[in-house]
Amino acid sequence: MDGEVVPISKQTGGNPGVCDEPESVEATLALVQHPLDTSDPIPMRGRQEMIKEAVLLGPNLAKLLYRLLRDRRVPLQRRLAMTLVAAYIVSPIDVIPDFVPVLGSFDDMLVLAFAIDYLLQASPPEIVDLYWDGSADGLELIRGIAGWGVEMLPDRLRRMVALS
Repeated sequence: MDGEVVPISKQTGGNPGVCDEPESVEATLALVQHPLDTSDPIPMRGRQEMIKEAVLLGPNLAKLLYRLLRDRRVPLQRRLAMTLVAAYIVSPIDVIPDFVPVLGSFDDMLVLAFAIDYLLQASPPEIVDLYWDGSADGLELIRGIAGWGVEMLPDRLRRMVALS
């Protein structure tokens, strides 16, 4: 009976999917075999909690980067690269001047995203988790944004700076 297609003539009233034969119903259920998720659902966060997390995302990221830069378990090359990028961000000298609408800030954001991804990729996950003060969702958001920034970089340039 497994995998058997029940002809419409055996179905009740000609309605597709409704069958008089119990074996056919069991066969249909056996084909579906989707285990039910019996775990408790994750409770929804309230609006205030989400706003608080969004507001603290910047300070939490700054603390994480500061702590990673001071930790000797993070490779020196990665720490130096992040330090140089921080100096580039605060310096008045830019590849694209900040007075150019949109692009002036965009290059700074991309460089920062590359540096964050570069640093996080080399940092042991347990160290990142230890230093991150926010929620796991917040850290995942940071990783996603940094990864997106890296994806904006052409492959050839990405290989040159060893971000792949």
